[in-house]
Amino acid sequence: MLKCSWKGDLEDLGGLIMYKIGEFSKIVDIPVRTLRFYDEYGVLQPSEIDNYTGYRYYTEKDIKECKIIKLLKSVDFTLDEIAIYKNNLNAEILDKKQNEILERINLLKKKYKRLSIIKEEFQKIQNNDSYIPKIYESKGEKILNKKYDRRNIKKSI
Repeated sequence: MLKCSWKGDLEDLGGLIMYKIGEFSKIVDIPVRTLRFYDEYGVLQPSEIDNYTGYRYYTEKDIKECKIIKLLKSVDFTLDEIAIYKNNLNAEILDKKQNEILERINLLKKKYKRLSIIKEEFQKIQNNDSYIPKIYESKGEKILNKKYDRRNIKKSI
């Protein structure tokens, strides 16, 4: 922890408590590597970066912001969504996320049902070498699969 008493750029902070990235990492329970990534990605920038050393410094405000980020990640917001919405969350955005989760639940239910059918078809194939399975993806499943496959590709980049 650093009690800010520097001159120049930080003079306006007047006694503000600042944490180096390692200390901050322990406080918010987020690895240093992830904090650096969040900075580069634009999800969470440190309150101050030392021009000479490149050290990142975080404040109490950043702790609050980390809690919001962790909360949003826990309900499946992507980093892109977090960067866009974290400072202006509202009921409409949260409703949209709830609907998206419901869509994914429905898709998973359909996949679960398909898996049961595939299991049955697999049994028929094992019992009859000439049997050709009749398993098709519905139009709705295809649309949802494409939607969430694209979303997962974005997540992994």
